[in-house]
Amino acid sequence: MTLHTWLAFVAASCLTLALPGPTALIILRYASQLGRSTLPFIIAGAVLGDTFALTICNFGLGALLAASSDVLTVLKIVAALYLIGLGLSTLFARPSFWTAPTPPNSRPFAGVFLVTAFNPKGILFFCALLPQFVDAAQPVMLQLAVLQATFCALSLVAAVIWVSAGRLLRRTGDRLIRRTTGLLLIGVGIAQATGRFA
Repeated sequence: MTLHTWLAFVAASCLTLALPGPTALIILRYASQLGRSTLPFIIAGAVLGDTFALTICNFGLGALLAASSDVLTVLKIVAALYLIGLGLSTLFARPSFWTAPTPPNSRPFAGVFLVTAFNPKGILFFCALLPQFVDAAQPVMLQLAVLQATFCALSLVAAVIWVSAGRLLRRTGDRLIRRTTGLLLIGVGIAQATGRFA
């Protein structure tokens, strides 16, 4: 894996973590409704949830990519289409932050962890994103381990930012966040499709 590829993964991961999906929404809800003492548990739940989901994804991808380098090309094309579709759906989605159900107040760690670790769309997204940055000619598992460690470090930063946003966010912020991340995801998908991040 080259430095250019790793930096491209960092950029793509930052865009991914900026997406207000289920994890971000539950973090925003908890952070806006619970006391400061729960914030470390919210952040830990998000990071460990991402770690769990990525570990599941990496074991499956490692075996698959090691078996056939042609699979990598197919996955890259599918992933580009998936990113564009996700960006379009985010761009035109109806606001969901203020209509989402309020999470139970007693266990913020468990709530955030379960939403993050067992979200099928999240696992599918990881399985679509990671192959974009893997060189089948190099040791696959080592590359996946580096990508996972990188993503989890960025996940920690993102969780802190989402928690901070949860303390400050107002109703008008939801529409702006959706539009911005939707356009960015479409851009990443187009870049993947044209080989800019290959």
